Amino acid sequence: MRMKFLARSMFALTATVLMYGTAVAQTTTLQWGDHLPQCCTMWAGAGQWMAEEVDKRSNGTLKFNIAWGGVLATVSEIPTAIETGVIDIGNIVTPYFPDLLPVNNAIPFFWPNSLNQREVGELMLRWHKEIPGFSKELIRYNVKLLSVRPLSNYGLVCRKPVRTLADFKGMRLRTYGLALPAVAEALGAVSVGMSDVEIYEAFSNGIIDCAAQDIGNHENFKWYEVAKHHTRIPLGASWGHIVAINMDKYNALSDRHKALLEELKVEHLNEVVRRFDIDNAKILKRWKDTGDVEVFDFPEKEFLDVVLKDPKVIGLHEEWKKRAMKAGLSEAEAQRVMDDIMKK
Repeated sequence: MRMKFLARSMFALTATVLMYGTAVAQTTTLQWGDHLPQCCTMWAGAGQWMAEEVDKRSNGTLKFNIAWGGVLATVSEIPTAIETGVIDIGNIVTPYFPDLLPVNNAIPFFWPNSLNQREVGELMLRWHKEIPGFSKELIRYNVKLLSVRPLSNYGLVCRKPVRTLADFKGMRLRTYGLALPAVAEALGAVSVGMSDVEIYEAFSNGIIDCAAQDIGNHENFKWYEVAKHHTRIPLGASWGHIVAINMDKYNALSDRHKALLEELKVEHLNEVVRRFDIDNAKILKRWKDTGDVEVFDFPEKEFLDVVLKDPKVIGLHEEWKKRAMKAGLSEAEAQRVMDDIMKK
């Protein structure tokens, strides 16, 4: 009896070692390359939150290792880096790739609009669920959407106050993409293209008068040191980043891990919006308390009456529709997207 007991005990011990050894061996770590610094954005904070939730909810069997600041891939390199497996996960700034991702670049063609940050994110997730062309466009590059990072509502960061339509005439306005330059021209401003990191110096040297940006970047990049006015204009929210994963890496995950990532898709969007709401409120209070930035609301009707009647701005809507249909959307699908954005 004693020998049988010892044998059973040894068998149980061996099984336990094997079980724990297998669990350790099955732990999956995915490399996330983010072009943003860890310190300074709500998107980065939400990304870190997502990594912590993945670790916690999977009991350590799935981990995201985030490399910040573009050390693994710059913002322009991230789509290819995900596609080729240089990184497993990354944030694709879709407005920087209108020709590569015409379908997923719907919203940046429709500025101004009446959407807020949450509505923009929810639309993108809904389209990916209900219109196959959105996900198929990413799959073409061996990429799958994990979640979204919509932009918050934009305003104008300016060296001098912008209160009337006359103030736009001849203004040198930093823009990017396609819709913002068209909006600038409709208002009589001169569009100047540059990256975010160049804006501070451009303000300092008088190269630009204003930049289309949100409250958070006005604060976080310390533009308030060289541009002390923020005019809220009715542009609405627009598109930012797709958090994406290499398709081969995703397919290799267990069903449990896939279900966990699906669970976090909407929760990550909620975390992004929550962090922006809290941060924007803190920034506005600080500006009010310190007087660092004057905040002004531009008359909505005056702005929209000019911009929404401009042929170039209107023409961009049809331009996106043509691009989307060429990329595989049906006319009905493309029209549905346009109606969703313009809330028709």
